[in-house]
This record gives sequence, structure tokens and C-alpha cells, in this order.
Amino acid sequence: MQGPLPLYTEYASKVLHSWTSLRICMNEGSGGPNTLQKVNTLIEQMHTVACRLKDEEKLADFLEDYLDLELNMICEDDSIPEVAKLLMDGAHLVRDNRLSELRMKMDSLPSPCDLNKCQSQSNVIEFEGDAEDSQSSESGTEEGHDVEMNE
Repeated sequence: MQGPLPLYTEYASKVLHSWTSLRICMNEGSGGPNTLQKVNTLIEQMHTVACRLKDEEKLADFLEDYLDLELNMICEDDSIPEVAKLLMDGAHLVRDNRLSELRMKMDSLPSPCDLNKCQSQSNVIEFEGDAEDSQSSESGTEEGHDVEMNE
């Protein structure tokens, strides 16, 4: 039998790999050449992140920011709160040592959809202004983030 953290990591991996928006992001490489590494880091750190945030709304905000800042993706459907709820529910089951329930929850997750049946949507935003205005500073800290991930 697996310990709680490897089981949660497996659960988080299944949740995130079942998330169509994230799978499209991975397939398109929208986070650059390290997209898969960024997704794997997210999976590996998810238990720590969920435990620190303790709230599915804060976790949803974290996921939204991570998708935007790390993976260059804006998710316009209502899937982020749903994914955050699944991830937080799993963290609570680990916290309460209800690992058999976590295993059952993991086994009941839907299989990922066939991405070939998904329609791609591209939105191009034209920027009017100086090139200097479009450069962002990378100070290493972001306002509003409660959690730092170790890479």
C-alpha cells in the first residue's frame, strides 16, 4: 500500500491530466519548451500548496495565476474551481488519513477526453504602444501569491 503523499501525488496527477484545458496547454507547449516540466512541478508541489492554502477558493486563484504566469494560458471556462475542489478534497482525505476513500475517488475520476475532438480557439490581442511598455520585470515575487513553489 502506498503512503499518503505518493498516493496524493498520483491523485493530483490524474486530476490535472484529466483537465482538458491543461492537456491542451501541454499539447500546444504554451508554457514554452519547459511546459511539461512546469506541469510536473505543479503536480509534485500540489500537496504542499493545498495544505498551505487550506481553501479551495485560494487554490483556484493559485491555479489561475499559475496557468497565466507559468503556462501562458487563460482558462475562460468554469473548470478551475472544479479542479481546485477535487484537489482540495483529496488533500483533506490525506489529512484525515482516509486513504482508501482517496483511492476510490481517484478510481472514479473520468478518463481524459480525446483532444482531437476539441476545437482550438486562438485570440490575438493587438498591442498599441512602445515595445518598452510591453516588457515586464521579473522580480521573482508576485503580489497576491501566498505560496512559492520550489523548482
